[in-house]
Amino acid sequence: MTSTPPQPPRDSSAPRGRDRFAQGERLELKDWRSGSGRVLGVDIPEPRGGHLSAAVPPGVPGASEEPPHGPGQVSDRIWTPPNIISMGRIALIPVFAVSVAVWDRPGLALILLAVLGASDWLDGKIARLFDMRSKLGAKLDPIADRILITVVPLVFAFAGHVPWWVVFVLLVRDATLVVSLVVYRRRGIVPEVIYLGKAASFALMWSFPLLLAAAANVWFDDPFRLLGEAALYWGVGLYLWSGLVYLGRAVQIARLTPAVPLKIVDEQLK
Repeated sequence: MTSTPPQPPRDSSAPRGRDRFAQGERLELKDWRSGSGRVLGVDIPEPRGGHLSAAVPPGVPGASEEPPHGPGQVSDRIWTPPNIISMGRIALIPVFAVSVAVWDRPGLALILLAVLGASDWLDGKIARLFDMRSKLGAKLDPIADRILITVVPLVFAFAGHVPWWVVFVLLVRDATLVVSLVVYRRRGIVPEVIYLGKAASFALMWSFPLLLAAAANVWFDDPFRLLGEAALYWGVGLYLWSGLVYLGRAVQIARLTPAVPLKIVDEQLK
């Protein structure tokens, strides 16, 4: 039998765990990550510049990009062209919903959906190209995206274009994502983007216009319907799968990494 080497006595007066956080001590992320440094095959990133990493919602357009740093790159202006486009997109969403669920005008709804998609690309492109990033724009763009992602399946189900269980699955997946982001946020960790989620978003993005084109009785309505339903079910399956992956990683991180008081996270992110 091999004998275990004696361990040095622990200094009971030394603060540890959450007591260290209570005393305002800054801890490096590597102090509380697991020995392998990986959770479910994903590296937990080192903090940037000795600070905790910020939690960024995955799957949101532009969320994977590094936030701009340095003076003068993010303004407090409200009436910038990108912000006006984002405001217009939010104002156009109710018109799209009414055109699908009330007026039963799938052709008009298809045009409005194309405009909404183009505006989503255009506002970010203008903001980056002409250095028009603003604090309001950083909030408006994901809000508009989230409203559109929630409204589209709801009005499609109300109009009978998709079954209601599709809406239920999408909402449950989004709920698991919110829970996962809370776990990441409390630990100052940036969740790695899952390509399953990108593939799911791509499939869903194409399924709704194809279903609208089929409902509008344009040319080749049967192929449009078949392609739209195929993209819809593939997208829903991948969307649910990616949500389970995010939730599983969040559970593992919650077990292996202690939570950080939000006050400390916010202070170190300033």
